[in-house]
Amino acid sequence: MATEIITQSTVDKATQLASLRCLSGRKKYQYLLNAANNADLVQSIPAQELFLLIKEVGVLDVSDLIGLATPEQVTLCVDMDCWNADELDSDESLQWLQLLLIQNEEAFLRLIDGFDFELLVMMVKRQLTILTGLESLCDDEDLMAERKRFDQVYDCEYRNEEVAKIMDAFQDILFRERQEFFLKLMEAVRHEFDLALQEDVFVARKGRLEDLGFVESFEARSLYSYIDPTTFNPEHHSNAQCVYADRDTGFEPPAFMLTITQPQDLLGELLSGGVSSHLGHDLSFLLNRALSADNVDFGDPDQVRQTMEGVYHTLNIALGYLCGADLAQAETHLNGVYLHRLYQLGFSLTVEQRRRAEKIKAVPIGAYLDGPDAALISALCQPKPQFYYGLIDPTRADSRAFHSWAEVQQVQNELEYIELLQTLFSEQGLFALPSHDELDLDGCSPDQPSEVTLSELFLTALANQIMGRDFIPRPISADELLSLQQKISQEDDTFESLRQQTCDWVEGQFSGTKSFVNFCLDIWQYEFSGLEVDELNEQHIGGLLIRL
Repeated sequence: MATEIITQSTVDKATQLASLRCLSGRKKYQYLLNAANNADLVQSIPAQELFLLIKEVGVLDVSDLIGLATPEQVTLCVDMDCWNADELDSDESLQWLQLLLIQNEEAFLRLIDGFDFELLVMMVKRQLTILTGLESLCDDEDLMAERKRFDQVYDCEYRNEEVAKIMDAFQDILFRERQEFFLKLMEAVRHEFDLALQEDVFVARKGRLEDLGFVESFEARSLYSYIDPTTFNPEHHSNAQCVYADRDTGFEPPAFMLTITQPQDLLGELLSGGVSSHLGHDLSFLLNRALSADNVDFGDPDQVRQTMEGVYHTLNIALGYLCGADLAQAETHLNGVYLHRLYQLGFSLTVEQRRRAEKIKAVPIGAYLDGPDAALISALCQPKPQFYYGLIDPTRADSRAFHSWAEVQQVQNELEYIELLQTLFSEQGLFALPSHDELDLDGCSPDQPSEVTLSELFLTALANQIMGRDFIPRPISADELLSLQQKISQEDDTFESLRQQTCDWVEGQFSGTKSFVNFCLDIWQYEFSGLEVDELNEQHIGGLLIRL
């Protein structure tokens, strides 16, 4: 069935724009293309939103949107797509010249008329070199009067044959329909100095992007400046003084965040009903600052979406910290607090966990953490602290960005548990941890200090105690494995009795350590105590340091 045409008589523009905010990719493209007022609708969305749509679906697949856009929108698309640092890219520039060229002639001329002239000069200059021009015709009035083709005026050398075909067609239309403009353009291409022109174009581009929130990377990285959460007062960070808060951009507010909202989140609940113009612009400014800070390719939809999700979740963390589940208070803060500061607060809350993790990593216990705890610490010690997925799904060992204040609290609790283990393994605890250099593993399994974990040290000490020796993590002899197994056999509830006695003993001295003891004894239960005699291979037994 053919796609229904969306008409102004049935749907007003405001409703159309509201519908667009929740769409992305090809669905958004089809909505725009099929609207009866498609040109008006395309020209009402922010240039960055149009650009992301073009890159998400594919430049060649949505080229018809270019013909519906304004020259200002297309100029900003070129700003975001055609630069490598401060250098205009020749191939990307050619692609956008070609995109203009494949529009119908009326749309092409409309876009060229309003396009940034110096940027157009630089784009054309990247494709060709003018060998001779108007001076060859000055004394030949007949030829001047009779000329009908652009190449009778300018002799050009092109980068390659493919470029020649495109630029010939480009010049032909301008020469026929905008001859005065054509001559002005070509003279500028011929006589403008490359470095001076590029500097002027780059400065103009920088100004246009700054109007959208894109700033220099070093300035943008202030987003990651630490602020003390305990002293953060929302009233001291009002957005009333934001220079862009009341700016009339002429466009509907960008709605990037609405495509990734998660209703179960605090922020998702707030955004699910839409955003005001001010908040929409504030969110897009914050996103663009984050894109600048991370040096993200503006034209890579996956990278942009990843940064967008990071901004969303970081704000969600900050609101959760300030408001708990109070939706009304969260709405007040989201609309009234400078979002830059809210982002800093959310990020700082994760940085505090990284700092705690780095301290743990630097002390003796850090070298012996068991797999899940080691993975947690490793995830937290990233430049952008990560949440260890194993805390919510034991079958996973990967990490991702923090999503909520509840996850930060979960990590806080886990770090408190690990910090408690520092007391357990100290001079005042069960025993002090040896350094890797002090650990004698000659002829042992495992034989590398880096492979030894807290659970193995604890269970080896427990094994020595069961065998009538001191509670110390000295490797036990392989010859004792059978005898040790018999002493902790699961028959007649012997193993469960051992578990209860060990938990009571350790917990009685160091409150909060019972879960660690159970974690260790689980290893024995599944990897040692239930093995058959012929399975007692000392190189495949978990939870023990064994001298072979």
